[in-house]
Amino acid sequence: MPSWAQAALRLSRNKWAQATFGVVASGSLAYLVAHNIVWKEVAEAFLDFPPELALLALVPLAAAFALRASRWHVLLHRERVTFWQVLLTQNTGLGFNNLSPVRMVSEPVQLAMINRRYGVPFPQAFATLVGENVLDIFATALMMGLGVLLSPGVRASNANIQLIGAIIMFIVSALILTAVVRGAVPWQNRFAFLQRIVVGFTELKEQPLRLWLSLGVNIAHWLLLGVCGWLLGLGLGMDVHPVTMATILVAATFFTSAVPSVPSGLGTYHFAVITMLTESGTEQVAALNFALMMHLLVVLPPTAIALIMTGRMSMGTLRDPSGARHGASGD
Repeated sequence: MPSWAQAALRLSRNKWAQATFGVVASGSLAYLVAHNIVWKEVAEAFLDFPPELALLALVPLAAAFALRASRWHVLLHRERVTFWQVLLTQNTGLGFNNLSPVRMVSEPVQLAMINRRYGVPFPQAFATLVGENVLDIFATALMMGLGVLLSPGVRASNANIQLIGAIIMFIVSALILTAVVRGAVPWQNRFAFLQRIVVGFTELKEQPLRLWLSLGVNIAHWLLLGVCGWLLGLGLGMDVHPVTMATILVAATFFTSAVPSVPSGLGTYHFAVITMLTESGTEQVAALNFALMMHLLVVLPPTAIALIMTGRMSMGTLRDPSGARHGASGD
């Protein structure tokens, strides 16, 4: 391997370097969208926001959060795990991810918690979580493709780049999953661990209706987030169709997950949302207020759940296999 490649690999494995790069990237993107803002106008627009619309926006937001958990729960129907336990597990992982300087802890936390706290066998937990994530990538590509087709503003923005990225990620993920299920992974039969994973994926493949249901729930989740954003936009004087809003939020979430940033995606998320909204014809002050409000709505609930669950279970639950069945009866 060339020396420059080895250096790049070492840098990618250095958590401090990743965190530092995230701070620089987030700060730079935040500066790009906020350096010309008149903050007095931002404060006035925020104070003039109708409180009834804020309360109304919470309804589709809560439904979207419920559907986000349902897209995994429907794939776990053979396991003795409740919807509430899945919702707590998923949001705990997302909350830890929001708090972590290196935003790659969501899936490991979810796997450990669903396996060791609620007793779901690891192969099934792993297969369904990966399957859910692949379906989310597929739904992301579909939603952004729909937005590019229906919205001139989205076509003019940099969402096209994110759409291409989502499609590439879906193709790569699908190829990897196909290789695992078909036994095309080298030395697969020599390791019991890999064999158990293959069994999990095979069981998942044998329930196509559940896969389609999870995909449909996934798309409905994003559409409901679009409705939530549309209601917030109405209070800020924005004229953005719910489907266009859903596309912008999907693209912003994908951008935030793909670019290193500080915890919760501060700066990075706002840059993506504001850039696409302003290129769709929204005034910058309204776009900034919307980005701040929407970010709080999507980040605070899972972060609060993660903090609550941290107080209810020790970190040993995520490390000690003896805690596998602890709390499996409910929370």
